[in-house]
Amino acid sequence: MNRFRLLIVGVCSFTALTGFTQTPPAALTTWFHFRESRQTRYRVEADLIPARTTNAWQDWVKAWPEIGPPSPVEFGSRVGLQLKPGTDLRELLTTSPLTPARVVAPNLFILQAPDALTALIEAQRLADQPQVLMSCPVRRQLRIHLHGPYSARPNDPYFDEQWNLENRDATGTFLGVDLNLRAAWPVTRGAGVVIAVADDGVDLAHPEFVGRASNDLHFYFDGAKGTTNAMPVDSDDNHATEVAGLALAESNNHCGMSGVAPQALLASWKIFLGLKSVATDEQMMDMFQYRSNIVSVENHSWGKGQDDASQLAPSWWETIGISNAVAFGRGGRGVLIVHSAGNGREGGMNANDDGYANDPRVICVASVRQRGRVATYSNPGACMLVAAPGGDDDIAIFTTDRQGSAGENPNPFGLGDDFADRDYVFSTNVVGTSFSAPQISGLVALLLSANPNLTWRDVQQILILSARHFDLADPDVRTNGAGFRVSHNVGFGVPDAGQAVALAQRWVNRPPLTTVTYATNSVRSIPDSALRVLITGTNLPANLASIPPLAPCIGPHADSPTAILPLVDVGLASSPITTNLAGRAALIQRGGNAFEEKIRFAAQAGAAFTIIYDDVANEPPCFPGTTVPCFVDTGFTPIPSVFISQNDGEALRSFLQTNNAAQAQIRLDSAIDTFNVTNTLICEHVGVRVQTDHSRRGDLRITVLSPFGTLSVLQQASFDEGAGPADWTYYSTLHFGESSAGTWTVFISDEQPLNTGSVQSVALNLDGVEITDTDHDGLDDDWEKTHFGSLAFGPQDDPDLDGYSNAREQIMGTDPNANDVAFLVDLSPWDRGLARLSWAGVTNRTYDVLTSTNAGAPLQVVTNLPGRFPDTEWFTPYTNLLNQFFRVRAAGP
Repeated sequence: MNRFRLLIVGVCSFTALTGFTQTPPAALTTWFHFRESRQTRYRVEADLIPARTTNAWQDWVKAWPEIGPPSPVEFGSRVGLQLKPGTDLRELLTTSPLTPARVVAPNLFILQAPDALTALIEAQRLADQPQVLMSCPVRRQLRIHLHGPYSARPNDPYFDEQWNLENRDATGTFLGVDLNLRAAWPVTRGAGVVIAVADDGVDLAHPEFVGRASNDLHFYFDGAKGTTNAMPVDSDDNHATEVAGLALAESNNHCGMSGVAPQALLASWKIFLGLKSVATDEQMMDMFQYRSNIVSVENHSWGKGQDDASQLAPSWWETIGISNAVAFGRGGRGVLIVHSAGNGREGGMNANDDGYANDPRVICVASVRQRGRVATYSNPGACMLVAAPGGDDDIAIFTTDRQGSAGENPNPFGLGDDFADRDYVFSTNVVGTSFSAPQISGLVALLLSANPNLTWRDVQQILILSARHFDLADPDVRTNGAGFRVSHNVGFGVPDAGQAVALAQRWVNRPPLTTVTYATNSVRSIPDSALRVLITGTNLPANLASIPPLAPCIGPHADSPTAILPLVDVGLASSPITTNLAGRAALIQRGGNAFEEKIRFAAQAGAAFTIIYDDVANEPPCFPGTTVPCFVDTGFTPIPSVFISQNDGEALRSFLQTNNAAQAQIRLDSAIDTFNVTNTLICEHVGVRVQTDHSRRGDLRITVLSPFGTLSVLQQASFDEGAGPADWTYYSTLHFGESSAGTWTVFISDEQPLNTGSVQSVALNLDGVEITDTDHDGLDDDWEKTHFGSLAFGPQDDPDLDGYSNAREQIMGTDPNANDVAFLVDLSPWDRGLARLSWAGVTNRTYDVLTSTNAGAPLQVVTNLPGRFPDTEWFTPYTNLLNQFFRVRAAGP
């Protein structure tokens, strides 16, 4: 691997890189006029005119044009001169201090002056001569910037409030999750891509949209014929404008904010009228497929209500519209449909129960807090693909608002009634997956702008490959059989826009999709109230042998039975537990502190699981969101825990006082279906179609286990009082990259008493790319033999140590034996005071940054940094850059 490259930064080139656009100070000015294509005048501050000097290379005078942008140029000590044919140059320069330096063409010359001031004076004198066609000092433009791999900070005044785009402190240090947009914008800002916002009507006259909304793509899907007037009408029509700003607000317009894709075009599709009505299913069909060869991305920040526990499926008409958009849109490459995951987490909602978000052709988007943890409202789901910042009770999202007093929050910063800028909103009203989804829509627009040939499947896979997890303390984050970190909370994580766009540029379209189905139609009963705490011990009372919890597990679920372990009574656990609980389970009394803290204390003491008993008699069954004190996991507890009644808990505590050898286990019995899959696919989506006659769907938990041991939770216990699932197909993204071959197991469990039912049929649908895979590791045999000469390596191996596993390299079409990303060092301006040195980095490797003021002298190490994939960076003040040379090298072996 190429371990280092040398980067040289000189004073002149860096000045060009970091040019500025300030207005000249109010001081005595001197005006100079020159003849170019027309007569032009420039003003120079008197105190900026340098003393005469022979050091011409550093002799530059800053000047501001009378007409045009208020950006300065610098004039040097050479003059460009063009003469009318037949003019004698020597005669013209008889008394001039200028000397010929270069003949560019007949009658076109470069002249050398002793210094820049002389050049200004002589260029002006010659410009007044009748035989002169052009006379002007040679200049350098300070507005010109290198188009490097990191974008300059936008001039939008509220960009600093957009932590979702760049989440850093004043020193450049990461503060948490962001989309890393400045690494993507040098390549593309979404030009040529149309994003449709299907919502309650975007304020198309807003200054952030007006430049890119002048098209015939807007439509109000209402009434028999509809209308092209898709503006907000009702007083509650605020949502779409807030959503649209995050996707594509204008950037670098000295106004407000920047969207993720600030050069994409906008289509406003109005399907809601405030809180009063929504389009019919026929109109929704038309909406999904509207102008599908022009509109590339659809954003849908709506769905099942956060208090609706039932399953919501698209109608037959809507399904036709979605299918047509994906199958035929964009010339057969498919419209990209982005959908929010929903905001009902605290009420036990799940994205898999929303048929729009659950669709494998749809990008389902979760929401994360500023530090990267899933937002407290964001629905979980096995169908989750990625996440984006959506705000929470810690900080909201900044975005556009309807103009003036019509908006959601006419005084967003609480600055009083005289605060003029009421076209933006930044309040607790603007949090939710509604606002994470449009950021992914904007990112998808960047990908399609960088590579219009991407299919909808290509885009999904690029998002997966570029995603990162910021909350590794979440116990739901697991590594699947192909080496991808996955969770039901945030899918594959938050995409890195720079990485995603780089992947899009070199992407090779994935092979066609193959779908295989395995099914069973045997009817069998689902064990009722099958979640149990099992106790064993000498002289155990019969009523304690199998205890039914009042609520399902929180923390990691006991889908597989826990170990049978000694049970220890630790009382209230209101403070850290000093008893060593390694290899044991803890019995805890409710009261004094929160469930989460009790469980955390037990886990820190080594407990494998906990049993918490109530301190109130006859407590009713408890589910997340009920008015009774609930057993809700808001703290991401690391071990399984169940909640039992006061009577059972006190009886168990009394038994332990005389039988300290008692043991406990949490067990969940299920109706089980196994499928022995012989097809060898690289999995993309896994679907499980379930038909039951159960009288209460909310009692059921449904999971699928892959041959690699990856578990997808397709349905969790909920408030749904309706029967079912009568016929529902649940989809999971979490098995992406795994081999399909082997035994898949579907578990259907009933976790609550009273309601019963049977499984009627179960079908397993596997979508992916068909390969030859004799060792069932998810790597194609021919691919392995071509690159390694054998089948010895696995999908998670990384032979070239470039940070990309074999599973990733196979999907990307890159060489697993060679570093596919060049180890190049970039120096870009980050803000007015700091420059950003960056290079392709690998986790678990450290890097030395060396510097010197002399390229021929030994360079000295100034810092040593841990690697961060895919880019590692270091910030340094501009004052450290004059005549400075930098080198970065990988430290150690």
